[in-house]
Amino acid sequence: VKQPAAQAAQDIKQLLRALIYIEGNSTMPMNAQLRTTASLLAIQASDNLNYYATRAAEDITMARNGGRLQGAIHEFISVHADGSTASKGCLNSAGSGSTTMNGFDAVKREEPTCELAWNTVTDATTTIAAITTTGLAAPFDKKLEHGSLAEGATDCDINSVPNTFNLNDGNTGLNVAAHTPKMAAGILSVEASNGLYGADHGRATSNSNHPYIKHAALGVARGKQAAAKADTRTIKAALEASSFKQAARRHILGKNENDNSADGQLEGKVKAVFKTDDGISKLIDTNINDMPISVILKDNTDAKNLGQIDDIGQLLRLYFHYSDLDKQKLLEAEKKLQETETKSATKSAKEKEKECNTKGKDKQEECEKLESQGCVFNKDDKDGEKCTLRNEEKEKLDRESQETGGKDGKTDCKKHDNKKDCEAENEGLAANEPRKCGWIDYVDGTGKLPKPECRSSSFLLSKKFALMVSAAFVALLF
Repeated sequence: VKQPAAQAAQDIKQLLRALIYIEGNSTMPMNAQLRTTASLLAIQASDNLNYYATRAAEDITMARNGGRLQGAIHEFISVHADGSTASKGCLNSAGSGSTTMNGFDAVKREEPTCELAWNTVTDATTTIAAITTTGLAAPFDKKLEHGSLAEGATDCDINSVPNTFNLNDGNTGLNVAAHTPKMAAGILSVEASNGLYGADHGRATSNSNHPYIKHAALGVARGKQAAAKADTRTIKAALEASSFKQAARRHILGKNENDNSADGQLEGKVKAVFKTDDGISKLIDTNINDMPISVILKDNTDAKNLGQIDDIGQLLRLYFHYSDLDKQKLLEAEKKLQETETKSATKSAKEKEKECNTKGKDKQEECEKLESQGCVFNKDDKDGEKCTLRNEEKEKLDRESQETGGKDGKTDCKKHDNKKDCEAENEGLAANEPRKCGWIDYVDGTGKLPKPECRSSSFLLSKKFALMVSAAFVALLF
């Protein structure tokens, strides 16, 4: 029961290390290696936690059933040991002889394991020899004549004849033939003609005659439940685990996690992605765990690399550190983008006219090459100006210059308080040209705005960049 929880804790910590590695190397492409590895850790952690919702109850039930068998046997032994004398009783430590075990201390001396332990249960692995997958392994098959204990007469009343059973009514006894007495969890019973005998212990799971033994044996048959953990030392071993197979289907084959239609390609595709047979473990144990993190954690200056951090609180702080660092880089990039846009603002009609004059060189052939830039050839213009700017283009640039005050060529989008006027700024632009203004009511990282606004293209472009980064991060997880 402990193993899945312990493994889930390890998986969650390693998943955090992987995400820290990704945040700390934000300029690195989000490749199939990282996506597959992070997904493996997430699926594996989920599988181990899901054990407690789907399978833990059955294991706890099996432990309970084993405890019932042990308790019933212990009760039988302790009652008969403490209810004996040196010459009268039902328990003996040997296969023959007539000396009874007088008191439970005598039982403990002969067989110390008959005393129940009350210390805390550990997760140590123990070998179960007395119970098999089908019943009991102990030899309870020798029948004892009525009134006998092993080979000697000791007046053992539990071995009395069923029609004069002496457990009750003193020497007279009762007729209990209609319901045969069973003792010690049904291991022992009394047969009318042959006396005390052992249950058909070896095949107890094949019927319900001996439920204590049956359900304890079923627990042994179920076995110890191992935690879900992929063996990433080799690719072939990793593909034996459903968690890795699901992650590889999604991020290497591009299929649904449970779509096995192309599993025949998996091994070859995984090898191509991870390069070497130990590429998966190298990514986790070397690339991720060896990532240097010196000086970042003020309360753990001894830790030099990511793999040395096992405290989940410290791992979260490292994740927040690199996440904030990435946001700061985005803000700086946005600022530089706005500065660049200002420098490359729309040129005035006069400047564009001069470009046509200079590049056209008064030659019709050269001027026609500049048609996409608004230039047109006019043979009647004076020398040096025969390649000129089209009148329509001049009017458009003059109008834009007037709207922006002739300062930097940028459109003042914020002056518009309605969607129609805002989007009118984009009239005349080609489909592949950047929009000047956009009507928005939501900002990534801020949320829904109190009221919609008209924003400039620099704002929209920088937010689009931030969304692309966020989308890449989400794609890694899912």
